[in-house]
Amino acid sequence: MPGAVAPTLAAASSSTAAASSLAPNPTARGDPLASRPCRIAAPAPLVPLAATSRHVHGCRGAPAPLAVASPHQARNPRLRFAAAAAEGMAAEASTADAASAAQAKPFAVLFVCLGNICRSPAAEAVFRNLVSKRGLGSKFQIDSAGTIGYHEGNKADSRMRSASKKRGIEVTSISRPIKPSDFRDFDLILAMDRQNYEDILNAFERWRHKEPLPDGAPNKVKLMCSYCKRHTESEVPDPYYGGPQGFEKVLDLLEDACESLLDSIVADNASISA
Repeated sequence: MPGAVAPTLAAASSSTAAASSLAPNPTARGDPLASRPCRIAAPAPLVPLAATSRHVHGCRGAPAPLAVASPHQARNPRLRFAAAAAEGMAAEASTADAASAAQAKPFAVLFVCLGNICRSPAAEAVFRNLVSKRGLGSKFQIDSAGTIGYHEGNKADSRMRSASKKRGIEVTSISRPIKPSDFRDFDLILAMDRQNYEDILNAFERWRHKEPLPDGAPNKVKLMCSYCKRHTESEVPDPYYGGPQGFEKVLDLLEDACESLLDSIVADNASISA
C-alpha cells in the first residue's frame, strides 16, 4: 500500500540519520580517532591459555593477553616434570659456568717486603722462574709490592738484580706499594718478615672500614719462610744495608721457600696441574 510505504521509508531515513549522527567523523576537528594516533592498549590481565585463541579487537598492535597455565595443565604431571627438568638444567648450566670461570682464573700470588726493591721482587722473579720451568705460566698471576711507597716506580736494587742474574733469574718488577684491591685480587700474600706481616694486617684493618674487602683476607697472609724445607730461618732478612753475601742468603731462602710454595699450591688446586 502506497500509504504504508511512506511511513516505513521515513522511519528508515530517520534511523539512518540518527545512526550517522552517532558515528565519529574522521574529518571533523577534535575527533579523537582523527587527531591522535592509535594508542596501544594497556596489557590485559592474565587469562587461561584457552582464551588466547580469541580474536583481539580494537587498535592494530594491541597486545594479546598473556598466557598462563590452566588448572588442568598445572595438575598435569608431565607438564610439572618438564618444568622441573628445565629448571634443573638451568641450575646445572649456571653451576658449570661458575666452575669454569673459577678454573679459568689464574692463581694469584703476591710477595711483600718493606720497599719492594730487594726481597719481594726477588721472590717474584724466583717464583716466576720456577712456574715457567714447569710450564704453568698461564695458571698463575704473580706480583710483588711493598708496605711503603717510598721507592714506587723504581727498579729493584741493582745488587739484587746482579745476584739473581748469576743464577739465571731476571728481576724485572717495578716497585709499588700494597693497595686495598690486593686483598681481593690475590689468593695468597707472602710477607718476608714478621714486621711486614703485621703491617699488611694493619693495612687491611684500616682499609676494610673504607671499602668492601673480603672478611677472610687476613687468612691469605703467610710468612715466606713458613714454606722453607732446607732452612730453619723464620724470616727473610733485609739485605739492603749489608754486603753481597746478604743478597746471596736471601736468594737461598727464596729458592727453598718458592719451590715448596709451588708444590703446595699445585697439590691443593687440581685445576693448576691439569
